[in-house]
Order: sequence, then C-alpha cells, then structure tokens
Amino acid sequence: MKKFVKSVLGVTLLEVMLVLAIAAMIIVMSVRYYQSANASQQTNSILAQITAIVSAADSLSQSTGSYAGVTTTTITSVVPANSMTTPWGTDITISAQATSSFTVQIPTVPTNVCPLMVARLQANAHFTNITACGNAPTTVSTTYIANP
Repeated sequence: MKKFVKSVLGVTLLEVMLVLAIAAMIIVMSVRYYQSANASQQTNSILAQITAIVSAADSLSQSTGSYAGVTTTTITSVVPANSMTTPWGTDITISAQATSSFTVQIPTVPTNVCPLMVARLQANAHFTNITACGNAPTTVSTTYIANP
C-alpha cells in the first residue's frame, strides 16, 4: 500500500502572528530609546549653553565684582551666536538678581527634558530656586549664586 504524503507549503497563522508580535515589540522599544536619547541630547545641549552663559557672566562681573550689569543683552555680546537659543527654538533670558547672583530662565522646556535638566541643575550647588516641572512645557527658572 502506498501512502500519500502531502507536503505543507507556506507558514501557519500562528507563525505569522509570532513574527508580527516580535516586530511590534522591537519597534516600540526603538521608539522609546530614540525619545530617551533625544531628551538626553537636548539636556546636554542646554546645560552646555548654561555653562557658557555662566562663564560669560563671570567674566563680565570680574571688572565690577558684581552681577548687577548681567542681562540678556550683555551676555549676548559675549557668548557665541545661537548660545541664547534653546534646542527647541525659544530664547534664554538672564536678569541680575543681586550682586552675587543672577537668574536664568529657559522657556517652554519639553516635558521629557525638564526632569533631566532639573536633576542636573540640582546636582550643582551654584544653582538654587529651580522651578519644578509641570505636565505641560514649563519655563524653568534658576538662580546662579557665585559662592554658595
């Protein structure tokens, strides 16, 4: 007696579903990683700008011994072009607070960047009065004190 063996061609529905589930998980994980990396890059960029602003304010205050003349206009003349603009396109503003401190305001900080930026600013003893993050884009304000 002869047995006929029918060969199965193609893939089953279960195999297709498994491949689609794995592909979906990989896509979701890559999007999350990209968003995290992008937020970290923007945080690093804004902190580098704040460092440049602090250096410029320090050099402007050395002649007088006071931050009284430190404003957005005086800093803009010292820092490189575009150093007063955030990665998301808003302008950073600086205002003198006292002889030994000045305030930096960063408007419309995205919600994914704000917690990283606030945490890194809090790690530096020179920055005080840091605005907490909200649910919507927030203006982060901090005071730089020369000798905390």
